[in-house]
Amino acid sequence: MSSIDMQHATCQYRPERSEKGGVLGLNRTDGAVRIAVAQLPSAGPKLDVNLGATIDAIELAGAAGNDLVVFPECTLSGYMFASRAEAEQVAIGLGDQRIEHLVRACRRASTVAVVGFLETDGDALYNCAVTLGPDGVLGTYRKQHLPYLGADRFVEPGRGEAPRVVTTPIGRIGVMICFDLRFPESARVLALQGADVIAMPTAWPQDAVFLAEHVTRVRALENLVYLAVADRAGDENGTAFLGQSQVVSPAGEVLINAGNDHGVFSTEVDLAQARRKKLVMIPGEYELGIFAERKPAQYAEITRPVESSTREAR
Repeated sequence: MSSIDMQHATCQYRPERSEKGGVLGLNRTDGAVRIAVAQLPSAGPKLDVNLGATIDAIELAGAAGNDLVVFPECTLSGYMFASRAEAEQVAIGLGDQRIEHLVRACRRASTVAVVGFLETDGDALYNCAVTLGPDGVLGTYRKQHLPYLGADRFVEPGRGEAPRVVTTPIGRIGVMICFDLRFPESARVLALQGADVIAMPTAWPQDAVFLAEHVTRVRALENLVYLAVADRAGDENGTAFLGQSQVVSPAGEVLINAGNDHGVFSTEVDLAQARRKKLVMIPGEYELGIFAERKPAQYAEITRPVESSTREAR
């Protein structure tokens, strides 16, 4: 195993293993890629320490042949803050040199990375995830659904200004962040926009076990996409995080789960499986048109606003 010293922990590369202990493998096809999730400790609001750890993990993932590596929510900035002023101190713009350092790391590693950070844009503050490749920034996503927790108490919700699904050298990647998982419409829109993989940076606290064990599988299965979830593990400012970073297949199978370890965990996937939206068990006898049988005209109720939200109740 390769390893990198990230000051607070040793990050190791771990190929996927089945529950029986054998290394998993797929017959390589044109859609075969390697996806990694980086489950890192957080140094809290120490931008450059977190940046160094993220760069090391990108390079480790690339050296192991991974095509995509997903990082936790607010990887660069940390997530737990007592005030907006604290959060603003570690928020950066997309033009910050640290973003360019990450692009250079992707170039050296020949990989795509999805990295979470607090973004400042004028007077506004956002919980953002940026998709980066060897040639630069491929896309950004500002978290739309906000719990009253950590940094999300002080940020603005994203308004959907930028495309949420971007074309990368390995396929189409959609992004959602943590609490978005609880809203099935969020993942469904990404699937309808052609995402092969949904990358989901998260900051799951310890009580998110049900989400990690069940809801991720449902989202992948109902949308026939790969779901790559990256969480932090360990403690940040007195809050313990769950870990359980994972990659889930379009069949709802958990291909890898990091438990509460630190490291870069990866699996090989076949994106062709995410591009088949019709399931054929017995041709002509047992077929499921998962997307073809949708009835959008009957779903109008879900587009109507509710009378109040957690943000309005603050």
